Amino acid sequence: MNLSLYLARKLSSESGHSYTERIIRMASLSVAISIAVMIIAIGIVKGFQIEIKQKLTGFNGHLLIKNLDLNQSGEMALFPKNQPFINKIKQLPYVVTLSPFCQKPGILKTSSEAEGIQCKGVAPEYCNRFINKHIVRGRGLNNTDPSNINSLLISETTANRLKLDTGQKVELYFIQDGEVRRRRPIICGIFNTGINEIDKNWAITDIRLIQRIYTHGYDSISGYEVLFNSMTNLEQRTKRIDEELGQTLKAQSITETQNQIFQWLGLLDMNVMVIIILMVIVAVVNMMTALLVLIIDRTPMIGLLKSMGGRTKLIRQLFLYNGAKNLVKGLVLGNIIGLGLGTLQKYFGFITLNEETYYVSHVPFSISIIDVLSINGLTFVVCTMLLIIPAMYVARIQPVKAINFN
Repeated sequence: MNLSLYLARKLSSESGHSYTERIIRMASLSVAISIAVMIIAIGIVKGFQIEIKQKLTGFNGHLLIKNLDLNQSGEMALFPKNQPFINKIKQLPYVVTLSPFCQKPGILKTSSEAEGIQCKGVAPEYCNRFINKHIVRGRGLNNTDPSNINSLLISETTANRLKLDTGQKVELYFIQDGEVRRRRPIICGIFNTGINEIDKNWAITDIRLIQRIYTHGYDSISGYEVLFNSMTNLEQRTKRIDEELGQTLKAQSITETQNQIFQWLGLLDMNVMVIIILMVIVAVVNMMTALLVLIIDRTPMIGLLKSMGGRTKLIRQLFLYNGAKNLVKGLVLGNIIGLGLGTLQKYFGFITLNEETYYVSHVPFSISIIDVLSINGLTFVVCTMLLIIPAMYVARIQPVKAINFN
């Protein structure tokens, strides 16, 4: 039998002084609150990052294949749709879709208002993967019908600004080769992605409508959007595909084309690290204080054990076991609180946000079992190691004085 563990159990079962019990409970509660805060903080930040990345990659893909030029305007240089690398890229195990698109800046005009807008012509697979999921009124593009290319999707932001609704005809003006090209599409649907940079600037239409602005056929495109099964090894995948493109085309990952947003998302990780460090410090300080109070409260018992031949190491282990037990209680309670509140928010969305500011309508929550185990493991290891510091006080207690200690 492990004597120190046996004595630690007996020590836990005794009532002791009421103030000592309260201090120990408060220490366990502080650990629980720290764990809950860490779980909620990581869950919210990860959920937020996942939501934003899903919307960005849904609209732009994980990777963009475009012409190798220095054009910084919204109008991209065209290149032939049929390329030798298409089948090779589609066969890569991590590629989900490879979708052509054609985009051109234009002016959206009503009877009383006019506004500049980026028109993005897309293929059928694009609508199925992303934009149709964000339609709030009307329907998606029916771009599988060869005769129906005059449909237009606009954002809810644009619709409110120009007082437009589904079923209305609008005028779209483009400049090509010094001439004005006019189109009169019908608004078939209104979308809301929640990403202000998308909703303020973009309209979606059939790829053929934009292609006919440039040429008389459908053989030229602005680029390809490649959607992967995840963002894992994104830069390596981008480099692998770029090697297949030759000298006139280049591949750009979403982290390059949307660099500012991804830098902002990266800053959130720093905030989480600060929260984790602070919460671990709170847990450590409270557990060390509680253990020190317990040792002082049990000074007569320590003196008795020493007078009976108990070694300092055994007595120190006794208190470390006791401290670890209270630490585990705090960890269990903290996990229940943190995961419980996070799960409720995830499925019921009690806490809402301004979507224009935060890109999401409610506070998201997403956390993996690895994250939970890492939080608990880190807190347990750090706290247990630092509990040795107050436990070292046992060596300074003299048996004769300790037995008479009051």
